[in-house]
Amino acid sequence: MSVHKWLAEFKGLHEQARKGQLDEEDKRLYASSKEQFARALTASQGLVVPSGQSARRTFRIAQGLQVDLSMDSGQQRTMTMDISCGGFSVMLHRPPPEGNALGFSLRLPGNAEPLVGRARVVSSERRIGNHRVSFAFQELSEKDVERLELTMFDLAVARLR
Repeated sequence: MSVHKWLAEFKGLHEQARKGQLDEEDKRLYASSKEQFARALTASQGLVVPSGQSARRTFRIAQGLQVDLSMDSGQQRTMTMDISCGGFSVMLHRPPPEGNALGFSLRLPGNAEPLVGRARVVSSERRIGNHRVSFAFQELSEKDVERLELTMFDLAVARLR
């Protein structure tokens, strides 16, 4: 099967899954296809899927989503640069120290409830006038991880032509 045809079929499966219209066989095919698609995305991004982990939780999407951070200096609203099921990156004028955990509220596309939780600073890289700060989600519920994963695939599928 050609890549183009496979992607078209995957997109159709994703749209059916979004509507809750998959039977058991199609659910298994969709789960397998999501992992295949995510492995292709992680490979194209030069990322390595850690042993024993799913590629679905590793790939990143460059996407600006509104996020409110609860910092020592007060609330700060910014936009993500990229996002994955493991965390997100933003640009900040003053980064919090690495290892610090802070509260966040991430607005998902559409009218979905924001994703609310805590994230730990895992790295900070100085850029001209700012810092690119990367955060790792901490203790997201399985329901929130599933909502985030569905959003990630929505964003990736929307970029298919």
